[in-house]
Amino acid sequence: MGALARTAYQAAHLLGVTALMRRLQGSRVPVLMYHGVSSKRINGVLNCEKKHVAAADFERHLRFLKSRYQVIPLSRYGAFLRGGGALPRGCAVVTFDDGYENNHSYAFPLLKKYGIPATVFVTADFVEKGESLWVDRLAAAFASTTLPAWADQSSGTLYPLANDAEKTAAYLQIKASFKRLGPRDHASAVDSLLKALEGAGRSPLAGGGLPRLFSPLKAEQIREMVASGLVEIGSHCCRHLGLTNLDLDEARREVFSSRERIAALTGRPVECFSYPNGDANPQVTTLVEAAGYSCAVVEGLRLDRPGPGSRFAVARLALKEDDDEAAIAATLCGLRSLGLRAAGER
Repeated sequence: MGALARTAYQAAHLLGVTALMRRLQGSRVPVLMYHGVSSKRINGVLNCEKKHVAAADFERHLRFLKSRYQVIPLSRYGAFLRGGGALPRGCAVVTFDDGYENNHSYAFPLLKKYGIPATVFVTADFVEKGESLWVDRLAAAFASTTLPAWADQSSGTLYPLANDAEKTAAYLQIKASFKRLGPRDHASAVDSLLKALEGAGRSPLAGGGLPRLFSPLKAEQIREMVASGLVEIGSHCCRHLGLTNLDLDEARREVFSSRERIAALTGRPVECFSYPNGDANPQVTTLVEAAGYSCAVVEGLRLDRPGPGSRFAVARLALKEDDDEAAIAATLCGLRSLGLRAAGER
């Protein structure tokens, strides 16, 4: 967060603007999106998008939520969107994507400490088979490669890889392009790049696998969290592939099969769905509804506004690890999202 934005949020918070906006936000609900929680702040390629926040920062977020909001499970919010009663005033929702083991080791103890419920969306192949997420395999390969550069033969682009900044820039650009590929081209492109990067350096998959940061939840950890009554498990598909890149039958298998597999794993019905990469269209949304989910989340970086058709496109917000109380307040009341375009902050 830039110094100008931080100063603006602090001024708004001190002047009572964030508190006023919170009181006036009406039916809009902050639905928070996390991925992982780590023991300390992690920089570099492995966490260049800050998907994993430090436990101390996550606890600061939870303290604020506990003091200002009534946090409810996403399934309860989904029931409301379906027409099932009223919501408590000043409610919020906490969600996690992917199914990292650190959701249990670092996030879960803090959720229990503050009595805050959360929805954890797991990728079925990741937690059942231990198949690493392709984005994490790429990040680890870029972080460890000793290649000075990599040439993409398909586009003719040369990516310099001499330092961490260049590796990060290459990783982000290539990851974005791979997200647009169909499943067969995607698998081939990922495997080819991994061989190139790992062949010229120490392989992150050799001798101990990927960094523990990228480890999946174990079945017993998932069941323990569910048994606590604080955590519910949702679906994030089977393979974490963009559903709009798949043909309709393949997308249907991802949506339906993941729900069945996760329900068998937890012994509980799976009510909520998270689109991998926030990737959805009307055909995919129809599949999600037909599979029996009560709601589905996207990204959006804004407060969710209940309305016709919103049940399967619930918008979410993200807090940054260095957010102070003023920035947290600005995010949760919607002030930050209003200023994103003007300030260019992301």
